[in-house]
Amino acid sequence: MENNDKDFRDSKIVLLCVVPTEIDALPIQSLLDSYGIKCILQSDVTRSVYPLVVDGLAEVRILVLEEDLRKAREILKDSDCSFS
Repeated sequence: MENNDKDFRDSKIVLLCVVPTEIDALPIQSLLDSYGIKCILQSDVTRSVYPLVVDGLAEVRILVLEEDLRKAREILKDSDCSFS
């Protein structure tokens, strides 16, 4: 586990996609994890306090290591996950 954390600290992290809510992000995170690709879910809102979706307020950015970006895009393209 520490080795994966080190990869995030020492590598460039890039945006894979943006989804409307955490509910949309979790299946993508799980799918990528099943292929060995770790990701970070990032949002501007503390979802546990205000779990509302208002004009993109709860958008979640899914970030991956730059070296995993191409593979992650291919995985999402071949899956049923839709993203923007």
